Amino acid sequence: MAIFTFLARMAFALTIILAPIRWRVVLVSRPNPPVYGDYTDFLLFAPDITMLATLLFWGISLIFHGRQAKFGKSHISLPLVGLMVMGWISIFNSRDALLSTCHAIRLVLLFFFYLFILNEISSFTWFVFPVSLQVLSQSIIAIGQSLLQRDLGLRALGEYALEPAWSGVSIVAANEVRFLRAYGLSDHPNILGGCLAFGMILLMSTFLPEGEVYLLSPKWLAQRSKIRTLTGMIFVLGLLALGTTFSRSAWLALLGGAGLMLTMVIAGQGWRRLKPIWILAAISLMALTPFIWINRSYFGVRFNAGGSFTKPTVENQALGERAIINSAANRIFADHALSGVGLGASPLALKERYPQFPSDYQPPHFTLLVAAMETGIFGAVFYFLLLTTPWFVFLSHKEHTQSNPLLVTTIAVLFAIAIVGLFDYYTWLLVPGRIWQWMAWGLWNMALEKRELA
Repeated sequence: MAIFTFLARMAFALTIILAPIRWRVVLVSRPNPPVYGDYTDFLLFAPDITMLATLLFWGISLIFHGRQAKFGKSHISLPLVGLMVMGWISIFNSRDALLSTCHAIRLVLLFFFYLFILNEISSFTWFVFPVSLQVLSQSIIAIGQSLLQRDLGLRALGEYALEPAWSGVSIVAANEVRFLRAYGLSDHPNILGGCLAFGMILLMSTFLPEGEVYLLSPKWLAQRSKIRTLTGMIFVLGLLALGTTFSRSAWLALLGGAGLMLTMVIAGQGWRRLKPIWILAAISLMALTPFIWINRSYFGVRFNAGGSFTKPTVENQALGERAIINSAANRIFADHALSGVGLGASPLALKERYPQFPSDYQPPHFTLLVAAMETGIFGAVFYFLLLTTPWFVFLSHKEHTQSNPLLVTTIAVLFAIAIVGLFDYYTWLLVPGRIWQWMAWGLWNMALEKRELA
């Protein structure tokens, strides 16, 4: 019954394409003001549906073929299991047991999603094409929103109603002018920016020396020049869209991931093998420079131009709120270091501890801290191992890894996701970030299985 395996792979591709989209079905509304409703409601997102379809079709194919799933490399799989267990244990001391149960179920589904990748996705082609469509579709919408400074009327697809003058809409302000940050079809510009950054690093892989040999399935090798041209065009479009999000963490993630990728290739193969990437960089710079120049005042305030970090501005408010939330979360973690406050329940724990709070109730903007706060010290240890053990494996086999575009690309994506996790929480809590994080772990394990390094 190969048809079920094919359907599972197609649903997997759709999950990647739809990952940033905020379109959802509200299964159960559970208002708990002033906590943001999405933190407490039971929601079913578009990529949730396709992920469930992926796992359903894959399960049927395993039953029909009588196959057993591989568990993968222990340095990823065991901490993932540990994290799941701690998530379930956190329910017993949770500020909202039903909410934590919902998130614990999601972690189980993500674990099987990870297993599907390392068992059924043997070619990087299954990542390159869906990611290309994700970046292309979101970039077109984001650039349109930025140019028009409003939404595009795509409410049926989950687009927010956007107007920079409205309260609650994410903007960047300069010279008393409010400029809309692009959302695409996502929940927030930072989420869109992260998804674009992660996707663009994957697209860069097709420009690495011998990248097409490692990354594309044999039937696509004859089209490698066309694929490189196509991914290059989408990369440049994605770069412009990334600029319209004004997401500093996403900008840093792209710079960090791409910089790491280039450093590894140069160390392993030298500068001369990178001519295609230098060409891509030159074209990207030519495309991006006019956009930055036209909007230089808005880019300036994102980097403290005119003292925007210290004056009473939108930038100062955002930075101040994050510092307050992180500090409060640290104190709550110290009081619940063993059990945590419950998976997904950090905003409720903040509300319970601080009824009068100078900021919105939301998870701390640092994934390791929110993991510790919600699942306790042991959950944080498992999460820390997931963030760090790929590096030990990569560096201990660097004579092989630096010359393998698949491994170089994967460690660069993991690095970019880790950078975002230093400044935001969505790679821990929210659907788009979780899909990218667990997919990256699956891709890393798949790459190791192909190279048999660990």
